[in-house]
Amino acid sequence: MQRAGGASGAWVMDIKAPGNRVLFSWASRTHRILASNTKLFTTAAVLDRFGANARLKTRLYPRRRHARQGHTLEGSLVIVGAGDPALASVGFARRNDLPLTGIANLASDVRKAGIRRVTGAIRADDTVFDRHRGVPTSGVDASGELGPLSGLSYNSGFAGGHYAPNPELAAARKLKRRLRELGVRVKRGTGRADVPRSVLRRQPIGKVRSPKLAALIAETNRPSNNFFAEMLLKRLAARHGVQGTTRLGARKAERFARKLGGPVRMENGSGLSRSNRASPRHLGRFLVAMSRHRDGGSFRRSLPLAGRQGTVGDRMNGTAAEGRCRIKTGTLIGVSTFSGYCRAGHGLVAFSILMNSVDITTAHRAQDRMAALIARYGR
Repeated sequence: MQRAGGASGAWVMDIKAPGNRVLFSWASRTHRILASNTKLFTTAAVLDRFGANARLKTRLYPRRRHARQGHTLEGSLVIVGAGDPALASVGFARRNDLPLTGIANLASDVRKAGIRRVTGAIRADDTVFDRHRGVPTSGVDASGELGPLSGLSYNSGFAGGHYAPNPELAAARKLKRRLRELGVRVKRGTGRADVPRSVLRRQPIGKVRSPKLAALIAETNRPSNNFFAEMLLKRLAARHGVQGTTRLGARKAERFARKLGGPVRMENGSGLSRSNRASPRHLGRFLVAMSRHRDGGSFRRSLPLAGRQGTVGDRMNGTAAEGRCRIKTGTLIGVSTFSGYCRAGHGLVAFSILMNSVDITTAHRAQDRMAALIARYGR
């Protein structure tokens, strides 16, 4: 810690030692910038609300109650978004190594239902979220770092190689093209529609489910996916009659953290802000509490494995930490954070190392050495 310098703090605990023994503490009570360690709080709160096996459901409804006339559907079809960050084309998901919710499956459901003609349009209902496309990013230039957010996002907000101003319309256009490929003619174009609750109480004509939430949080934490983090934070806040917003999601994540004894201040869900702060001690205690959570195993496995995966795939290779430590990193200008778990000689050790006002390369060297020391620890 002395070599790293700067405004840095650390906290390390042997989780199952008698008395929950703290192994190391260095300026651990001072709140520091979290960078992408913020994602630990976001994903844990989402996991607590929904559970590791939950899936988000994007549904397709006829706008009218009695719309079906033989092979013709009178009126429009409406895609109702669920805030699923993985809704995409197969090609986009493969190119970017992302989990996939295939929007084309909705078109297949329409075809299987025997519909060959739609007299109206394909409309998008994205009202599960507000329509703020970005998030607050105090002290950080986040341009290019985060795709536009929508309750019905598609391809992580990209369309035609650029960010789409209205991602939900990109989803509607894709569905219309896929329907045409399957021989279903849609007479009119695409647009938005806010579906009333009476429609949502009916049986959908089609639905597609996301990968399990465990896979969505792994995609958030391992490569440090900012888009997935912000989508999940908004989804945390969304309930019947309440739109998901970044502000409300952050408050819910903060309340969950306080409940577990690890208070945090969050402006957004990804860490693209210098206002997201917690102390190493509080973040460490939060990790200890999550190790005992009903879905603690899924949470821990969502973090990248040292020397093997994600943001630490090329770090700590050949050390005791390789294959034994799961670590969430975070980086902003002058900020390097490093928190997670190591399988040590006598069980699980939780740690949080938050380094501010540091040289990033120097910080990485110090963190890698500390992880190797933690992995070699034995009572």
